[in-house]
Formats: sequence, C-alpha cells, structure tokens
Amino acid sequence: MDNLVRNIIYSSIKNFFENESDFFDYTSQTGMTEWNLTHHLCNELSKYFLWLNKEVDVAKRNYDNKRPDIIFHKRRTNKFNFLVVEAKKNPNDKQLDIIKLKNNWMVRPLNYRFGVYINIWGKGEFEAILITRDGSEIKIDETTSKYIPPTIISQQFVDSIKKTIDEIGIEPRDEPLNRSLEEKLDNEILRGFSLEEWNIR
Repeated sequence: MDNLVRNIIYSSIKNFFENESDFFDYTSQTGMTEWNLTHHLCNELSKYFLWLNKEVDVAKRNYDNKRPDIIFHKRRTNKFNFLVVEAKKNPNDKQLDIIKLKNNWMVRPLNYRFGVYINIWGKGEFEAILITRDGSEIKIDETTSKYIPPTIISQQFVDSIKKTIDEIGIEPRDEPLNRSLEEKLDNEILRGFSLEEWNIR
C-alpha cells in the first residue's frame, strides 16, 4: 500500500502541473495563497481516493482546533482516517510540518495511516515526502514513483470499495481498523487499481 499511495501522490502532483499549467502566472493584483494551492491539490488527489470523503482546512474541535490542510477519511468515525496532507509553497519549509504530521495526526486518537508533506513553489518545482505509520519518510519524485492515470479507476471499483467499508461499519468510532479488516480493505483497493498490470503494489 505504501507504493500505491506514493504513486498516487506523485500522479496528483503531475496532474496539478498539467491541469493548472498557468497557476504561477498571475497579475500584479493577484497573489497565489497556500489555501488556493491546497484547494487545487485536493481536487487532484480526490480523483484517486474516490471512496473517501475529502476535507480542506477543517478544524478538529476536540483537538485544540488544529487544522490539517487536507484529509481523506470517512466522516463520523476515526476508523478510516487514511491520509493527512500538509501543503506549502515555500522551498525552505519542511521539518516543522513533518513533525506536525507525525505528532498531531498520526497518533491517537486520530491515527491517520499516512501523512504527506507537499511543497510546490514553481512550475515543475516540488518536494514531497510520504510518512508511513512506522514513521518512515519516503521521498516522492520522478525517480522513485510511477504515474497512474486517474482514468484507470472504474466506478465499479469505487462501488466495491464503498461496499466493503459499509460492511466493516463505523463502530467503534475511536479505534483504528484492526489488521485483518485493514488487509481486507487493502486487497480490495489494490485489486481495483489493477496492480498486476502497473506493478505498483
């Protein structure tokens, strides 16, 4: 699953550069904000995580109102807290956001399975690091990642994933998925991405 998520992040960034090719070309009256960048990144990521709810800049009310930039999860439960994203547009930012991902979002009670730091500061210029549950940091770039076209994902696949999630259920809401249920869901996701063909398991 680590490789799949890494490749999805890479593909989403590539799609952002392709679909928003004039993003950094604005008039002297207009400036690009971090929130605007986050919005566009979320749009690209959501083309791959179609079975999850997406949120931008939400406040975690019982968590000191901390605000992750992007999350992919299922509402009303922490069981399917899958991906949390910190996005930046300054090439000098990094370590503080990585610490924030690990210490704020990937621990109890939220237990996000993956965190990703994405920094985009110009056309084709980015740094991205995937953080896994065990704290490993995986570099994301053209030498370590493969492009997956969003068209690979069928509606039948999305419906199958949603059905599996419904069968698992949202209770208990404050506990992560146990290992056997996580493996069941992972297998359904990996099958849907036709990974035998793409070799991205």
